[in-house]
Amino acid sequence: MRPDAALLKADIQDEISKLQQVVDEFHPFLPKLELSDHEVVSYDKMVVGYLLHSFYNGCENIFRSVARFFENEVTPDSWHRDLLQRMKLDVDGYRPRLISEEVYRLLDDFRGFRHRFRHSYSFELDWEREKVVARKLERTWRLFQRDVEEFVRTLELLPEDHSK
Repeated sequence: MRPDAALLKADIQDEISKLQQVVDEFHPFLPKLELSDHEVVSYDKMVVGYLLHSFYNGCENIFRSVARFFENEVTPDSWHRDLLQRMKLDVDGYRPRLISEEVYRLLDDFRGFRHRFRHSYSFELDWEREKVVARKLERTWRLFQRDVEEFVRTLELLPEDHSK
């Protein structure tokens, strides 16, 4: 494997291990998702929100590493959305897709939640909407891991003369 591709692979694997920690930390909060807004304490809502926020940040860290490796440029005004969208694209002869259309749609919900979470006070968050995203975490994580593993295998097949 090319040294630069090996470094990208290591970066991705490091981020995947951190994402696994986030998912593991989320597991004790699964029963909270069955509670209504008035039954769950605000601290638990904040923790769930922070874990969802952290999950998407970790995914986006992988996206940025891939984008840097393949020199994808994103515009500053909509780079979060653009970056996610580009990761579902298979750029023939240059870069394979990182995520499937299904994972893209799931992660777009996390991206939207992360935006609301970052730009709201904790008491302004809508618990019902937060639960909708939170209930998607396990499935999204499982599918995301599958897609990333497939992508990492393609890194090993990159030609030596691939220019960065």
